[in-house]
Amino acid sequence: MTATNDFFIWFFYGLNGLGGWFLFLLLGLAGVIWLLYDSSRRRLPALGWRLAVILTALLILPALLYRFTVDPTNPASVSSPLYPYSELIFYLGLLGGVLPVVIAVGYFVTFQGLVGCAQGHVYEAALGSCPECARLATPPAPQIIREMPIKPIPMHMAPASPPQPPRPKAHAWLISRDGRDYQLNLGETTIGRSSENDIQLSGDSTVSRQHAKVNEQNGHFRLIDMGSDNYTRVNGHVLRQTILLQPDDEIQFGDNTTVRFVTTRN
Repeated sequence: MTATNDFFIWFFYGLNGLGGWFLFLLLGLAGVIWLLYDSSRRRLPALGWRLAVILTALLILPALLYRFTVDPTNPASVSSPLYPYSELIFYLGLLGGVLPVVIAVGYFVTFQGLVGCAQGHVYEAALGSCPECARLATPPAPQIIREMPIKPIPMHMAPASPPQPPRPKAHAWLISRDGRDYQLNLGETTIGRSSENDIQLSGDSTVSRQHAKVNEQNGHFRLIDMGSDNYTRVNGHVLRQTILLQPDDEIQFGDNTTVRFVTTRN
């Protein structure tokens, strides 16, 4: 009897009759369980490896059937349909125990140091987070559009700006001592030395560019100082807060401009 025949008998009937195939079964199951667990734990897209390790482990099933259907001490077992294929079943059983381990080793080498993310990307575990997910989450940099230089339009060719519609006026005026009257607007009226104001007091250098404003609401007029340098005075008192104007109140802007508040009602 050759060594191969001895191993054949041990494979099916050794270990006190249990059969050495049982050890190969445990070896194959160890490769399957470890690969499935590790790939799931690291969330690796290793579907092909999982199928391969499971299918190769199933090669040992014919050896299991052979062991419990063929008895070499019983001549009747020669009539078993598996008996003519005993040598093929023997080699399949060996492969069913060895190949899962080989596949598990190949999987380990291929994915060593790698993990997967919930989106199926594979990256180095040392990075701590998936760089592909981080790249997709970052909005793309805005494209810089180069604008063509705009040539200035000569003044004689520039279109004239449309005239501003006149603002609705209130039945209230500021009357200066020299007889000038400044009609207040409905809503807001700005007062100061700048030409941007509704009432321009350009002849007095003590008046600030943006000196004060009058807010009209439902026929009531409130005077507000805009942080002027030389203050606003009402009836001789420095204006510290918003005040409700009364007819004939005397208002002084700066040091030299004094007006009287006049209002009429319909």
